Amino acid sequence: MLGMSAALFLVLISLSGLILNHADTLGLPRTAAGPWLLGLYGIELPPVDSAYSTDGILFATAAESLYANGVELAKGTSRLSGVVAIENGIVVATGSEFFVTNSEAELVERFAPDVTGAILQLGTDGQRVLVALQNSYVEFDPERMSMTALEDLPPDGIHWSQPATPTAEQAEQVGSAALGLAINWERVLLDLHSGRILPGVGRYLADLTALALLYMCFSGIVLWTRRRQS
Repeated sequence: MLGMSAALFLVLISLSGLILNHADTLGLPRTAAGPWLLGLYGIELPPVDSAYSTDGILFATAAESLYANGVELAKGTSRLSGVVAIENGIVVATGSEFFVTNSEAELVERFAPDVTGAILQLGTDGQRVLVALQNSYVEFDPERMSMTALEDLPPDGIHWSQPATPTAEQAEQVGSAALGLAINWERVLLDLHSGRILPGVGRYLADLTALALLYMCFSGIVLWTRRRQS
């Protein structure tokens, strides 16, 4: 049993070492490890702070970054205030900025308006993009990246953007993107190769296996010597 365990560990060390020799060719440093492996390191995925959805695209913020269907659009962002679909694009608003994307959710413009108060809501009447500030309403022009104050309150019939609740799969996708390459496959294989893949326990298992291999080597030499003398 001891010999079998040591042999299995030796095979594992050999295979992981062989793969590590070609880590760059295989793209391991650029490939993030799956969420199920993060539990071995005691790392949790960053939670989704806010989310809005339109035209089948989920816009979400996590770890102070903005994502569209799990793909990072911008860093250093605050919570979302709304998302509105426009002709050939989408307008996304946080508490202090506007982001304009094309219909494939690729970032086109980022605009930080000089206004008093936070952006509270984003809506549309079917033609205009309307913005609710703390003490007023304005119209946002995504082509000119400008805002115009509205003299009167918007009439009824305005569709104000409503928050979305990400599915577990979507939240995992955003969290994985926010975590990035903190734990990549090259590191996982290095830790597996050295026995550090299991915090605390893994190193001692590697030590025990090494001692078992040494025991097998020395005991084999002793048995071979005795057989030669008999």
